[in-house]
Amino acid sequence: MEDSNTWQTRRQKLINILKEYGFSIDLKSLMRELEYSNKKYLIKDIMSITKTLRNEGLQLVISPPSCKACGYVFRHKKTELKIPSKCPRCREQRIEWPSIRVILIRKIL
Repeated sequence: MEDSNTWQTRRQKLINILKEYGFSIDLKSLMRELEYSNKKYLIKDIMSITKTLRNEGLQLVISPPSCKACGYVFRHKKTELKIPSKCPRCREQRIEWPSIRVILIRKIL
């Protein structure tokens, strides 16, 4: 990452992590790495940085959560990020959290 003496906000750290990784990162590992106490704060920060990323010519891609028991894939709006607690099909609580990654937006001239 950057110099350890540089002070960064949690959102700045999140942006740097997303830019450095070339592949999807699951939200559970991001939550642990950035030491979030609540998943709602993480979701709020992710939704907040989307505008910053867009201004830099980048886009946040969100892969939907799924049930580990039956394979059900939760579908939400593209701009929405939710972590369900239980599967509507099998009622299990073994949910694989969504993952995110950053891609470069192609600009059409």
